[in-house]
Amino acid sequence: MDKYKERLVKGRPGGEVFGIMAIGAVLIAAGVAVMLLVHALGFFLVPIGGVLIFQGIQHMNVEYEYLIVNGDIEISKIINKNSRKILREITAEDIQRVAPLSNDRVKNDLEVNTRRKVYDYTDGTGGELYFVVFERAKEKDSAYILDLDEECVQLLEDTLKRKFERK
Repeated sequence: MDKYKERLVKGRPGGEVFGIMAIGAVLIAAGVAVMLLVHALGFFLVPIGGVLIFQGIQHMNVEYEYLIVNGDIEISKIINKNSRKILREITAEDIQRVAPLSNDRVKNDLEVNTRRKVYDYTDGTGGELYFVVFERAKEKDSAYILDLDEECVQLLEDTLKRKFERK
């Protein structure tokens, strides 16, 4: 029987969302200024800016879904509760280590290994965050920060045994 756990956590919108909203605001301001000077031309900029701001607002509501099945982890990004995209699929064989972010070895590893690419799939304010290190031929030296609850931790500990570290 498969061991299965699903977890949904809040996420942070990316910097590109704020950039899109800023461009929309600039287009609206420019459109209004141009409408005051050259009436018809600015009329086209204002709706474009409005659409960009609307799209930015839609992308502010971000959640991450962790699907853990027998030690394999699938990470998906859900935008505005209607758009879901799988970001990462990590097999249990590719995982090298799972440990709490507060672990001294993890802290040391983050300071020493500056070349490691670390992906944060949390909102940064969650409870106990966990550090998942994995290695695959295409993506050498990558790590993920996940906001796992006790059931997820127990499932990973049971399935990954030697790769899992507590405090």
